Amino acid sequence: MSLTWSDWFSHDSASTRFATHEALFEGLKKEDNAAILYTQIKVLPSVKKLTKDYGLPLEQVDDILNQSTLILLRKIGDGSYQFQNYAPTTYLIEIARRVALMATRALKKTTKPLDNIPETSDPDFEALLRHSEAAETVNLLLGKMGDPCEQVIRFHHIDGLSDEEVVQQQLTKYLSPDSLKNKRSDCMKKLVLIAQQWKTSTNI
Repeated sequence: MSLTWSDWFSHDSASTRFATHEALFEGLKKEDNAAILYTQIKVLPSVKKLTKDYGLPLEQVDDILNQSTLILLRKIGDGSYQFQNYAPTTYLIEIARRVALMATRALKKTTKPLDNIPETSDPDFEALLRHSEAAETVNLLLGKMGDPCEQVIRFHHIDGLSDEEVVQQQLTKYLSPDSLKNKRSDCMKKLVLIAQQWKTSTNI
């Protein structure tokens, strides 16, 4: 699968820093890149299962995960989601479920009866579809970043290339996996800011 962040966390203290639900929530509230990636790693298996259960192409896992994460950060930022002793990962999975449902409707994928799928009237998801499908939104945000940020994020999170592969094939100017990881970390923070600006400009 294209999201291969385990190696990055094997050298990081994220599992210790975010050992409690509250610590993870505070990290997300501060838009700590390590907290964001740690949260995505935790929910990735569930998002994969949701994608399969909803009859969506496996290639949409990244789109659903990224779009759901942006919605989570927005909700934390505007105060509509506050810490109540529950795991932020649980809430992110629920967001992903709704995003997957909307993607299913948009793509007219009906591999399982919609009667068995929870309904949602959350305006975030209705607004999301009014502007574009999740994949188009992610591509739009990445396109606003320009290179090298668009490159390093796409190679790792969409194309599924390891940092070692990117360096060996000389696909970027970065000469070591560590320097590539550091740049991608900075780019993820930039992506969050662009997403917030996009949300404001589109009045979502």
